[in-house]
Amino acid sequence: MTFANLSGGRDSTAMVVRYLELGGEIDYILFCDTHYEFPQMLEYIDKLESYLLEKFNQKITRLRSEEDLLSKWAFEYPITKGERKGKLRGLPKTIGMDYCTRELKANPSRKFIKSKSANTFKNTILIGYTYNEVENGRTSSLDYGIAKYPLHQWQWNETEVENYLRQKGIANPLYQHFERTGCFCCPKQSKKSLYTLYRFYPKEWEKCKQMEAKAKELGCLNATFKPNLSCIELEAQFKRNPTMDFTSAYTEDMVCFCR
Repeated sequence: MTFANLSGGRDSTAMVVRYLELGGEIDYILFCDTHYEFPQMLEYIDKLESYLLEKFNQKITRLRSEEDLLSKWAFEYPITKGERKGKLRGLPKTIGMDYCTRELKANPSRKFIKSKSANTFKNTILIGYTYNEVENGRTSSLDYGIAKYPLHQWQWNETEVENYLRQKGIANPLYQHFERTGCFCCPKQSKKSLYTLYRFYPKEWEKCKQMEAKAKELGCLNATFKPNLSCIELEAQFKRNPTMDFTSAYTEDMVCFCR
């Protein structure tokens, strides 16, 4: 069976649409709703599904847990081994894959795929890594299927992806504000991205502040979205200098494993 990971970001979206356009068959297109999606992302997924149904008679399978697993792992489930045993994790780390990606993306996909086809070697998993990403060593080792990277096969990078989506009229409007998409509370966001969140998405920004406040109150290991820099401190900076220069620290987004 063939499964495609779809985040709603441009890379995975272009991969899915072009793959189907070329006559490829996909049994399930998987979108993981983390409970922390932008409302605009969920609207986009609905519109994208309408497009896929019209053009290819293809639906999107939404995976969404009943519980808010990010909050559970951040504030309720303590670490069970090692020198930090008993401590609460708090917010996800800014570097590398953390519990958020594992519990909100990887595990739900893995569970669903294995429920549909338990034979690892008969499953193809389409992943939207670009040509340059794969060339630079970014690959996925999976125990539930064989990873395939169509964008690499087509030698597509972000320019080709963006041009393709605009040509098809299915570009994600979130890219009008952000260079990358994902959970609104992702700690891998750049400082510029967090400023955009503060300026244009006040409800989501307020939720980030509330998460930091709870992490601090509970004495969590990680209580801020940026190392030693809280949303409250960032907001003060933004208010003092609303046209601030973003060429300093945290300008670039960290590698996001959710795209």
